[in-house]
Amino acid sequence: MGKTYQLFTSYLWQTTSTVVSTDERIYLFDPAYFPQEIDGIFDYVQSVREGRELVLVLTHGDWDHIAGYPKFPDAKLIAQKEILESGRLEKKLNKVKRFDGSYYVVRPYDFELPSFYKLVEDAEDWQEVYLLPVPGHTPDQLATLFRDQKLLVVGDMLSNLEFPFIDDSAAYLESLEKIERLVTDGAVEEIIPGHGIPAIGREDILHRIHRDRQYLSEARAIIFEGLASGVEEKELEERFGRMMYDDQPIDPHLLSEHEQNRNQLIKEAVARKG
Repeated sequence: MGKTYQLFTSYLWQTTSTVVSTDERIYLFDPAYFPQEIDGIFDYVQSVREGRELVLVLTHGDWDHIAGYPKFPDAKLIAQKEILESGRLEKKLNKVKRFDGSYYVVRPYDFELPSFYKLVEDAEDWQEVYLLPVPGHTPDQLATLFRDQKLLVVGDMLSNLEFPFIDDSAAYLESLEKIERLVTDGAVEEIIPGHGIPAIGREDILHRIHRDRQYLSEARAIIFEGLASGVEEKELEERFGRMMYDDQPIDPHLLSEHEQNRNQLIKEAVARKG
């Protein structure tokens, strides 16, 4: 089967927006970010739609992934149900507004809480796709598998640009296992992350899975075992700072995210102790 998707990449953090064509539907993921970029996505969708139903999937509710949905008012909107928990989506929309205001970004529409056609709770087959919750980066992250194309759109995981940004490290590891099983079973041959370029082929995908698992496992060991054995906070900070990712030092531009991971793991370790 030939290529059945079109990938758009924003100038903001190389955020990806993916359009996947099937016989019955057009699927659009995370239209982002700047108005001119979203206009280009809109024009492309219109050019290939040919009367097909439009399904817009939000892989998760982070603000850089949700700025474009009002441009597609007739789309059937799908997300994982956690996107609406504790006012999460409303808070993230406010972050879009703050960013836009700070950089004088003007959009031709206002942001209102959308009406969802479908909120996914558990893994399920729906139409021609398999919808798979993959929490860990956020509680509401959702992957979508196109079985015929063996294509998995995963959201903010398995990027060539980033190590895991952690919301729940145990859930993240479980989500990596779910995806790994799909790959080893032959169901997935290409993965599109939320930032950066796709991973194509079993070897490339498994490499990304293994390096992210290694980062998470090492980070958890440093914090969980260190706190359990009474290692002082300064020593923990130094050990965490010496971590590598994919056999390379942590990118200086991502040190703040690495430190946020340390703080999140400390919270998890304290919760484990009760």
